[in-house]
Amino acid sequence: MRSSHSLEVMGTVFSVSIEDDIDPEILIEVSDWWEHVEQTFSTFRPDSQISAIGRGELQLEDASVDVRHVLAVCAEFEAATEGRFSIRSERPGGPGLDPAGFVKGWSVDEAALMLRAAGAIDFAIYAGGDVLCSGRPADAEAWSVGVRLPQNPDAVGAVLSVNNAAVASSGTYERGEHIWGPESGSGALLGATVVGPNLGPADALATAIFSDQGQSFDWLSRFHGYSVVLFAADGKVRWSTALDSRIEVGEQI
Repeated sequence: MRSSHSLEVMGTVFSVSIEDDIDPEILIEVSDWWEHVEQTFSTFRPDSQISAIGRGELQLEDASVDVRHVLAVCAEFEAATEGRFSIRSERPGGPGLDPAGFVKGWSVDEAALMLRAAGAIDFAIYAGGDVLCSGRPADAEAWSVGVRLPQNPDAVGAVLSVNNAAVASSGTYERGEHIWGPESGSGALLGATVVGPNLGPADALATAIFSDQGQSFDWLSRFHGYSVVLFAADGKVRWSTALDSRIEVGEQI
């Protein structure tokens, strides 16, 4: 029996679609988990642990296990991406650090573990424009994941066919052209999508690639199993060869 649930966390709508017949109580547990993530990691909540750490009111060693784990992994990603991924935030009035570029995907990965422990095999979790797919839908061999066109977020720029994979995107439709990348030039990168086993790393890597405007990919080889789709301002779409059989490019490109 298909079931679904949605919840807004940290400004993002999270939704779950389950193809299997399982105890619906698991959706309540997943909802409680995302509420915990909101209360712990939101930079817009002055009472969150992340905000308290940013203000110097909470020492890292006194933070929860989840916070210490997330910040440690983020530090590893910053080193592995040679600074392209960073949790330092310059938002006026913000806490000075913002791990949202990893937390959103990580929280979905953790929710997927909860669903699998409850017996779910075939399901999809959506978090804004990102998605984690497990197994397959009831009516197809693979999940079809549409990637928004950065030039027009209402249009689909590419469709990916995936099983047991996560898809995360970062681009001008999320952060605004005035924040990232060159202001002009036909080669400007407008969007980066990463496909891989887990959404947390995919989310962080998409952020890193987009912030770097896709200038270098040597460091990406450190992350086995992750592939990339790039949307350029000149209308061209480029992708890793590993995606050749799993991608369809929209007619709008």
